[in-house]
Amino acid sequence: MIAFKPFARTAVRPLSLTMILCAALACAMPSAKASQALSKPLPETPVGRLAGSLIQHVSTDKPPEIRKWAQARLSAAIPQEDRDAFVADLESAARDSGGLEVIDARINPRQPEQLQVAVKARRDGRHALFVLAADAAQAEQFSEAGLHPMDDPSLYADWPAAPLTQAQLKNLVRKALDRLVQTEDFSGCVSVQAAGEAAFHECRGAAERTFGTPTSKLTRFHIGSMNKMFTAVAIAQLVEAGKLGWQDSLAQHVPEYPDQASAKKITLWQLLHHTAGLGDFLVPEYFAHSERFLNPADYLDLIARQARVSEPGQQWAYSNAGFMLLGRVIENSSGENFFDYMQAHVFAPANMRASGFDALDEVVPSLAIGYYRDGLFSRDWKAAWRKLGLKGGPAGGGYSSNEDLLKFAQALRDGRLLKPATLSQMFENGVPAGPGRYAAGFSDRPSQGRHIRGHSGGIEGTTANLQIVWESGAAVALTSNQGPTQNWMLVERIADLLAATAAAKP
Repeated sequence: MIAFKPFARTAVRPLSLTMILCAALACAMPSAKASQALSKPLPETPVGRLAGSLIQHVSTDKPPEIRKWAQARLSAAIPQEDRDAFVADLESAARDSGGLEVIDARINPRQPEQLQVAVKARRDGRHALFVLAADAAQAEQFSEAGLHPMDDPSLYADWPAAPLTQAQLKNLVRKALDRLVQTEDFSGCVSVQAAGEAAFHECRGAAERTFGTPTSKLTRFHIGSMNKMFTAVAIAQLVEAGKLGWQDSLAQHVPEYPDQASAKKITLWQLLHHTAGLGDFLVPEYFAHSERFLNPADYLDLIARQARVSEPGQQWAYSNAGFMLLGRVIENSSGENFFDYMQAHVFAPANMRASGFDALDEVVPSLAIGYYRDGLFSRDWKAAWRKLGLKGGPAGGGYSSNEDLLKFAQALRDGRLLKPATLSQMFENGVPAGPGRYAAGFSDRPSQGRHIRGHSGGIEGTTANLQIVWESGAAVALTSNQGPTQNWMLVERIADLLAATAAAKP
């Protein structure tokens, strides 16, 4: 049986990983009513007492004081970069939140030692979620500590579970977008396709903030880890062509990988499902020397030197490294450069003319500039140039448009990219993750008796999500040049409504 691995807070966390974490831990857990007052007090346990002290210090300390306090409360077992990131989050909260109010506290049923504490900033009402655990040997220290973005519970308070007409759906989504503009200064686009037609497409905010260039239906956005879907489709195409097998080892197709002992035990199926036991390449060395990493082959040594999370096949642990290795598999088995393969075999058949991969120094027409806030409660935007690698690739970081993403959803289902039998194989035996399963490069969760399939993506400067109601073909896409945020959840909510509508039809 494959175990579900919880996630430590990292300095740069892909949003799709946070999405699955939040789905598992209910990042939007309080109701609108609960957000007005503490519905569940902090428990009288070591982690509950630590959480109470933490929130008091954030609410009363200046940044240097909270830094000193927090550094003494974080276990040495937590990786240094994770400790530094959490302390930086606390400094930002002390500086920008105006103090925190607890609105809910719950024990994680999957990990009884873990406490989730929902908080609200006194200054502007923004929400966040602490994920905390006390060290079993030293109860005065945290063995786990993370701070994550969280939806305002009132955003979806009046959303029904029943089917809606297209006019009702448009009105609901339009109101949500307007609310996000008011509360979060949202910029991006949301598109909905139902019954083979465009049911909604609207954009808000600025594609470039210095000159105030507005977003439009022509705007391209970076899409983070959503590229994993495209990589998975490419692998499946090569399986169809007889050049690969799902259970082939990494060593068979990447003999130049430095750690051949591990490569012989890792299968392509495991790489596609995040069960290969690999670590990640989003480490300080990568960001310090991003100019060295352009093509999949450039990552092999870096990935091989990272500590493994587990033995292959033992547990689910989200891994960008696994998909970067799949990119090299695509190159070696096809004889084509990864980026050329994507254009010829994925984007072109789907008529995705606004999609691709760019380097930071390239000029791409209509490509939005990414922005982030230096702290969950900060109001100031910063350009995300220094937070990104030089070029995206098989694990994420490419760009697309809402129109192209909906074209991909349609091409995926109508046989232009894969045969139905191959597509079915991709969704067999998914690994439990969040509210559903992780299939081969796609999330897959149930809703109203239907399957919701797709992938989110995000990092500093990016929030994106595509979800497909598989049985009906209805789809919804969100792209935004802000991140990391919780705005990917809007897509999930809309997909649930589309699933309800599909379920109501005879």
